Amino acid sequence: MHTYLQGGPTVKQVYALFENIQKCKMHEMTFQAGIHGVDLQGAKTQSKPSTNAESVVPLFGDPEDYEELSNEEREDLTKTMLSKHRNWAKGGVLK
Repeated sequence: MHTYLQGGPTVKQVYALFENIQKCKMHEMTFQAGIHGVDLQGAKTQSKPSTNAESVVPLFGDPEDYEELSNEEREDLTKTMLSKHRNWAKGGVLK
């Protein structure tokens, strides 16, 4: 890196670049967390994550787990899961 007299950036410019890079990284990490189902409500405050919270991403189970269900129960469960998935896909938060 060149010094300021040799046409390089000043200390303030390097600091500004560093701040901008950190903001971009934070934005990218927030985006990645959001698409992976992390609840971003209150993300500005640091708090311990809840260990008993259910996943906010609607996950479909193994089809073998549903073999004993009747067709009507399967359809109801499918409708419920699809509505949760659509809500999640539109940006809704599941609780």
